[in-house]
Amino acid sequence: MLATLASAGLAGCNDAGSADPEAAVTGEPSPTPEADSAPQTFADTAWRSTAEDGARYTTYLDADGTYRDIRNGDPWQTGSWAYRDGEDKPQLCFTPDAENGVERCWEPGRMSDGAMRAKNQTGREIELERVDYFPPAAEQLEETDDAPA
Repeated sequence: MLATLASAGLAGCNDAGSADPEAAVTGEPSPTPEADSAPQTFADTAWRSTAEDGARYTTYLDADGTYRDIRNGDPWQTGSWAYRDGEDKPQLCFTPDAENGVERCWEPGRMSDGAMRAKNQTGREIELERVDYFPPAAEQLEETDDAPA
């Protein structure tokens, strides 16, 4: 979801500063008036999105500040992630290990029926479905469930 978010979805804003991975794991979004706000923490969560070409991405956000993207059941991208307050709203930012390490940020929206919309700095929106999180060693067990239908 996050290469998915990071490459297919959640990659979009450059930011020269980098957050402490520990702070990213424990950072909390600003309070919102509605009950269906984004999760209080994104550590140990996983999200799935479908690209315009039908490719399915699942992004695993590990508690150590790293992320793993799976595309159609195959490893796709890895890097670091941070959740922090942006200028106006909280942002979920990704710095891939590849692609010159350009950080891309997304503004998570409200949850609705297990899904969340996210928007990047250019206004591009994607829908993310919350799915079961698997730690790095267990990730391969889930890959067959991630293949396109």
